[in-house]
Amino acid sequence: MKYTMKIYSQEVEKLIITEPKNRLIENVLGLGEESGEVLGKIKKLIRDKNFSKGEIIKELGDCLYYVTAIANALGSNLQEVADENMAKLKDRKKRDVIQGSGDNR
Repeated sequence: MKYTMKIYSQEVEKLIITEPKNRLIENVLGLGEESGEVLGKIKKLIRDKNFSKGEIIKELGDCLYYVTAIANALGSNLQEVADENMAKLKDRKKRDVIQGSGDNR
């Protein structure tokens, strides 16, 4: 099945099992854990020349799940996150500050 961002956000919400009082922290910790798994797969690519696109895609999907869960917990959704992020990046490119560091460049 193909999911729009809206439908994906709704489906993620159906899968949440954490108690509401612990949800945000559990989702943030889950994102950290899953992003670490992506890092591990890339490390193995560099170190062992062992690359599995499918395995990395699976881990990125887990990251997507947690990003969506966090957005939902904050009263937002994946579409809003994507729209805000793209607007920010396009503005940085327009101002020629896409490179560098700092949240508010």
